Amino acid sequence: MLNKKQIRNLLTYLFLYPSFLFASEPFHNIQGFYGERAAGLGGAFTAIADDPSGAYYNPAGLGFTYNDRISISASNFKDIKRSYINIDTPGQIYNQTHQGFDPNFIGLLKNFDRWKFAFSIVNTYNYTYNRVDQVNYPLISPTINSTRNYTKERYNQLLVGPSAAYLLSDKLSLGATLYYVNDTKEVSRTQFQQFSDLSYVMRSYVDNRRTSALMPVLGIQYQPAQKVSLGMSYRRTFVTGGNRLYNEVYADSTRRPGTSAIDFIEGTGDGASSIEAGVLTQKPKLTTSIPQTSELRFGIAFFPTSRFLASFDMIHTTGYKTRRNQDEFSSFGRKITYTINDTEIRELTRVSTTNFAAGMEYYLADTFSVLGGIYTNEPNTKPISWTESAVDLYLQNTFGNQVQANSGDTSVIYKLARSGTNPRNEYSRNKGLSLGFSWVTSKSSISVTYIREVGYGNSRIDPNSLAQSFEYSAHSIYLMVSSRN
Repeated sequence: MLNKKQIRNLLTYLFLYPSFLFASEPFHNIQGFYGERAAGLGGAFTAIADDPSGAYYNPAGLGFTYNDRISISASNFKDIKRSYINIDTPGQIYNQTHQGFDPNFIGLLKNFDRWKFAFSIVNTYNYTYNRVDQVNYPLISPTINSTRNYTKERYNQLLVGPSAAYLLSDKLSLGATLYYVNDTKEVSRTQFQQFSDLSYVMRSYVDNRRTSALMPVLGIQYQPAQKVSLGMSYRRTFVTGGNRLYNEVYADSTRRPGTSAIDFIEGTGDGASSIEAGVLTQKPKLTTSIPQTSELRFGIAFFPTSRFLASFDMIHTTGYKTRRNQDEFSSFGRKITYTINDTEIRELTRVSTTNFAAGMEYYLADTFSVLGGIYTNEPNTKPISWTESAVDLYLQNTFGNQVQANSGDTSVIYKLARSGTNPRNEYSRNKGLSLGFSWVTSKSSISVTYIREVGYGNSRIDPNSLAQSFEYSAHSIYLMVSSRN
């Protein structure tokens, strides 16, 4: 059982690393589906890509289109639930939910004989989490009267750009898309905690980041036979700029009035510093980037009859890791401390993934079809194990995960990176299925698709607790409308 001092230290620790308790950027590489048929096929669209959404999946597929098109796709409902099971005590579950209505694709396509040009806007993800929690007299510690949390988070990525494809022959097409990427993160949180002696601690922070990048997509599509199509596309993210602002205030009613009564932490992409309990610390600058990963898609489609098609995709996304100096320099009066930290920027670290998708489409009538698909969505994080968390807690409690050398008023500290302080703290192997219905005429089409995705794994949202089981559940309904000239 934790005493009041331990509770205060834990609260301070968690707020110094706020992303541990809440989602950072997405933990999976497949965030959704875009366009008229791709959703119904479970994303197995690389060897087809013959509508405006081909600009995203494989721009070479645009070369096999023969009409001008306007395509609008909207996810009119998205319901996501993340469940962290057995946090601190058996049976205690923390749920994080998102519900939203978001347009996710708009595309235009123009046909000039063998040349095809397109322009598309893709909203790859847009997650918003709003939560208010209040716990009174928790059983975990009788020293706490109440805890209140107010949280608001938003993560968004938008792609905008032109595409071009050229039909080299009746069987071969090449294409390219150049997307401008705008990726944003907005997080604000306030926590107030009152203890049994009526003392309290309160902390509030805001963390806003905006990153710009370019994402070229290159594609090729080949039809070796009338009933077979092969496709491949490659994309890479190149960060071109960004900015970030972090601001935090912490107050403890038991501190004596004066310069040490309130802590301040401020940081940007150029630098960061803090005043905590009177100690001035020069901290490492904040990252303003996003992972610069690459993605390679291979697809095959088979058209045995005029009413039926089957498609299959393999999607490989590379990992990413970057390092830089993250040491800290602190001073308090004549006392000076230099802290050596691990150089890996772990919020940018990604593990490579290979996902698969398979889909089918069957026309029940000349203007009405049914689509279905299945897909995998592997995590881009490292596996999280209960054993690793137990070892981490033992080292932390025994050695503090650091080595310190002192000489007079000067100290040098070497800190080992803790597994529990990794912001990429969620591992869930997801699988999904899709079911769609489409009504098509010579001039327009409309389709509705239902997506169900579930996953199981482990997480560790509290660095001072053992790893816990994790469950992911999401429902999506896509409405797609397009017109042809």
